Amino acid sequence: MPRSKKKPSQRKATMAENVQSRKKQASNLPPGLQRSRPLDVTLAKNAPLVPGQWRDPEPIARTGGPARAPARTAARVRVAQSAGSAPANPVDPAPADPAVRDSAGSKPATTPDGSADDLPAWAARVLEEVLMLTYWIDPGQHKDPFTVTIRFTGRRREVAGKPQPGDTFAQDETVTGVVPGSGPVAITTQVRGVTPGEWSITAHPVTHAGTGKYGSYAPPGPDRASEGRVPWPRRIQVPAEVPPTARTARLLRTKVPGVTRMAYATLVSLGVMVGLGVEAVLLHIGHYSAFGPLMYSLAGVAAGAIGGKAWYVAVQGGKKFDGWCIQGFVAGAAVVIAVAAIAGPGMPAAALLSVAAPALLIGMAVGRPGCFWAGCCTGRPTAARWGIWSSDRHLGCRRAPAQLVEALSALIIGVAVLCTVLLAGFERSGPLAVAALAAYTFVRQFIVGMRAEPRRWRYGRRVTGSIAAIALVASIVLFAVR
Repeated sequence: MPRSKKKPSQRKATMAENVQSRKKQASNLPPGLQRSRPLDVTLAKNAPLVPGQWRDPEPIARTGGPARAPARTAARVRVAQSAGSAPANPVDPAPADPAVRDSAGSKPATTPDGSADDLPAWAARVLEEVLMLTYWIDPGQHKDPFTVTIRFTGRRREVAGKPQPGDTFAQDETVTGVVPGSGPVAITTQVRGVTPGEWSITAHPVTHAGTGKYGSYAPPGPDRASEGRVPWPRRIQVPAEVPPTARTARLLRTKVPGVTRMAYATLVSLGVMVGLGVEAVLLHIGHYSAFGPLMYSLAGVAAGAIGGKAWYVAVQGGKKFDGWCIQGFVAGAAVVIAVAAIAGPGMPAAALLSVAAPALLIGMAVGRPGCFWAGCCTGRPTAARWGIWSSDRHLGCRRAPAQLVEALSALIIGVAVLCTVLLAGFERSGPLAVAALAAYTFVRQFIVGMRAEPRRWRYGRRVTGSIAAIALVASIVLFAVR
């Protein structure tokens, strides 16, 4: 049927009647369903859009029939506010979402992990609340090292209804090189990006191809919780089962079996004070002024800290920055002491060297065990009886005590040099400072072979050991002919 043709005046009248009819229908609706403002259909088709303004979608023209108006339930289109433009509606109600309200300036914005976004990355990582979970296994008595995978799952206990992101997690923790007979073995994982609070935890082993046979560790005896202990000399209690709940905490307040928080900073600080004390006593015995040499020694400590960090970053290829290297500390401190000996702080250079060397080594002997309790520079896992149970903050088991052996070697060399200086005299014992550092460096190459970390350079230990041996022999010969 052909469409009827109307004059322009008739079409305008029809449109006006339709507008009035729709306004009348809207006014007859219940108050809750009425529009907050009258329907505006006078907008031109290409009218400019104002940021923040709501506008109904244009009617869709259908071929062969009149244009259909959009349903009242259709979503309205809000014009996105462009960057730098002022909001069109200054009385726009504040959003109810706290995260959105934070971005509006009522309080500092936060990152998804809960830390303030204006903090440095390392500070935010330390202040973030995490879950630290541990699962104990019995490695058995297999012949070869094997791989273990533990699956940790959790759900925040305060959640009611459908959990939101951060209210649940599932994380697999895989460790390689578990040595049979080195148990009990503790596998610790760190869960980040979760909502702070109390969590319900489950954990169980996951079997993959190539994994060995192992089971959950069950302490012997009727009172399993009290008799579960790690091998002598550590006295770490092994729980009979995985705790069903855990609470988030900041990193420095979390607990890892075999790790003592703040032990590293405490013992290193104590080692610095002991070294300065030994140096002050030796200066008093030799009737030298203590102020100048001690100032140079403090500068040497600062240079050693910088050298230890730079050496660690270089060894890690610039990928890690959270550690230190004792070899870099020795190198940095030695450079400053050598400069001080040339500058002459009110005493002979040979006497300054003979005083600084034993103080440095004895201070290192005090500070080095901090690595053992902090879980860094750990030795290789072993089933030998001389191994000591320790953790690298990830895998706890019986290990070669590389940190303690290195501390003992520094103490022996330092005491030997100290006795020689007191017997032979300060000025004559100058070459012994070079001999002491060379001997420590030479012995350390064998201790590094006990460490669990992989080698960075195949011939690094051989080259360093050879140079240290040459320096040791040359300095002893020089001391003998003086």
